[in-house]
Amino acid sequence: MAEPIGLASGVLALATFAFQCSISLYETVDGFRSHPKSVRDLLAELEALSTVLAPLVDLVKSNSSVDLSCLELPPLRCGNVCQEFQQEVLKCASQSNSSGTSFRDWARLRYIGNNIDDFRDLLGGYKATVNIASTDANL
Repeated sequence: MAEPIGLASGVLALATFAFQCSISLYETVDGFRSHPKSVRDLLAELEALSTVLAPLVDLVKSNSSVDLSCLELPPLRCGNVCQEFQQEVLKCASQSNSSGTSFRDWARLRYIGNNIDDFRDLLGGYKATVNIASTDANL
């Protein structure tokens, strides 16, 4: 079994990574002037995700004895998908002829073969997993 302090520092690094990636993706998407409903919904989901990840980072920083072994993988995957989606957004924007990303650009944006709404649902799953595990650790 892993040492609690080593496990906590690993979870802290992963939670911090996921938090920073979600904030970075939020800032990237929010920086475009054109926001169809699906993009506004994605921004809301990213904001909600960061409100779940920030307390997790604080929990791990303040209490290294909490067993958060179940939270090693979700923050890693969450951070990775946020980074990858941000790269797709930037790639899509760089191919645009106009000064900003148009509705058509947002509509054709795909990640792992799915659209923005499917990506938002994926983030919602990570948010729920982290929230449940954090709540359990606090109890």
